[in-house]
Amino acid sequence: MSNGGSMLATGQRGTNSDVVLWDLASLQPRVRFQEHDKEVACVAFSHDDRLLMSASCLKDAKLYVLDTATGKIVAKHGLEPGKRITTAAWAPLAAGGRAYTFATAAGDELALWSLDPYTGLVAVSKVVLGTVRRDYTSLVFSPDAAWLYCGTSSADVVTVNVQRKSVQMTHPVCSGGVGALMLSPDGSGAAIAGGRDGTLTSFNSAAGLWRELKPFASVPGSVTSLGLTADGRAFLVATAQGGVYRLDRSSLQLATVSCAQAGPLTGVAFAPGLSDSVATSSADGSVCVWNVQDMALQCRVQEPAQAAGALCCVLTRDTIISGWGDGHIRCHARVGGGGLATPMWIIPGAHSLAHSVGVTAMRLSNTGTFLLTGGMGGELRVWDMRSREMAAHMKMHGARIVDVAVMADDAHVAAASEDRNWSLWDVGSERVRTVWRGQSMFKGMAVSPDKVSVVTVTLDRKVQLWDVRSPEPRWTKVEAHAGEIGCVAGDHRGAVFASGGADLAVRLWGWANGQEVSPPGVAHTAPITGVAVSPDDRSVVSVAVDGSICFWAVA
Repeated sequence: MSNGGSMLATGQRGTNSDVVLWDLASLQPRVRFQEHDKEVACVAFSHDDRLLMSASCLKDAKLYVLDTATGKIVAKHGLEPGKRITTAAWAPLAAGGRAYTFATAAGDELALWSLDPYTGLVAVSKVVLGTVRRDYTSLVFSPDAAWLYCGTSSADVVTVNVQRKSVQMTHPVCSGGVGALMLSPDGSGAAIAGGRDGTLTSFNSAAGLWRELKPFASVPGSVTSLGLTADGRAFLVATAQGGVYRLDRSSLQLATVSCAQAGPLTGVAFAPGLSDSVATSSADGSVCVWNVQDMALQCRVQEPAQAAGALCCVLTRDTIISGWGDGHIRCHARVGGGGLATPMWIIPGAHSLAHSVGVTAMRLSNTGTFLLTGGMGGELRVWDMRSREMAAHMKMHGARIVDVAVMADDAHVAAASEDRNWSLWDVGSERVRTVWRGQSMFKGMAVSPDKVSVVTVTLDRKVQLWDVRSPEPRWTKVEAHAGEIGCVAGDHRGAVFASGGADLAVRLWGWANGQEVSPPGVAHTAPITGVAVSPDDRSVVSVAVDGSICFWAVA
């Protein structure tokens, strides 16, 4: 974000690695810069917001300085191949009122740059490091631009004399590494270091001497960035665990602004008949319930690392039921206000076999009387929701169950497995009715409201529609996605179904003929792991390995 708070610069990775300068008042792009080829590794605003520096990655080793008003190139410079700039900072003062100074860090190297914006001349000098060898994570200049403070992954701050271009001293400030640096807003010249251990430490340099260092506050998680609120009364602290916190400067009281799930998302589910909230499960050991209208967190389930991550979930009006990597099924009561959900009950070892452990798929019956689950070892189990005892056990598949479905009559259930089979079962007799063999691993399945149609997606990028009364698929869509398909979900009217895959696209298909009914939606930056259609059929929610949740409107 710009120092004045009116602009935001973003860069991305990929073939279209543009630098986009956004107007925060209108939320519209002001400038789109398209000179980078593979990745934008770093962006930084000058102290007066007139200039923007952008640097690219290893293969496209270039540095540009742009005019933020016009988007034109002010200066450009080639970078040393094999050195990727990870962080940069501009000096707060322009020397002589003409030249700008900024610093960059690439691995264990530091460089100081001088730029004349009127001629476009750039001069670069490497900092003499001596015996100091660090990987640098963050940079900030002192208010008089005489010192450059450099946070490192070794949890210390390296102080550089800007005039001499040499290291003056180092001093430890935290543990686990320095995640962010900023100047203290009180004008004292002190700097504040945010540590990977969650601590915030203020330090100052006077005549080369350090004051006694003690953390003055801490936040849950590893600090990745620091900032100030618009009124300057509080710090804004972001963490690697997806949390953003507000720390009051006077009282040091901590408040949560927002939070997210830090690990890959594994599943997504709506409550039956309710489209106002959606649940997402994550490999980081959390299950979150989100308000669809404002994307606010309603409540959160958090389990320790021993639970081995949430692999799937279902949502009801009052509860969150989730399947975990340790083989347990856990149920929590929903609460409001973003608080932690209250544990209600647990089924230990629900899917814990000698050779495989983990609850990989689950669905609630249409009447809510039983829960169908699939396990890592290929077993299907039915659990009575009142007694929480096993009501049925079905075993035929030889590999992980990737998806399950309950048919409209609640008497039959279906399962898709990585052993290239999907099957239909009679719950009462615990016997398989029919087995269909595919040519590749199944990755997901969905049942149509017509009670007889089932759509499956496979590793070889096929989408197939089956009739449970026929041994062959009704139709097959070959190469439906550009990459491996990972998930599928159907609507509640029998009109369309959605699929997502490793090509980062969410696609809508017609049940009748398998034709794509709208252009693909691309917003994720990693393979899509789950999709769900809202009960009112007006929206699709997708989740991905990158931890992002995307909400799509269905026309």
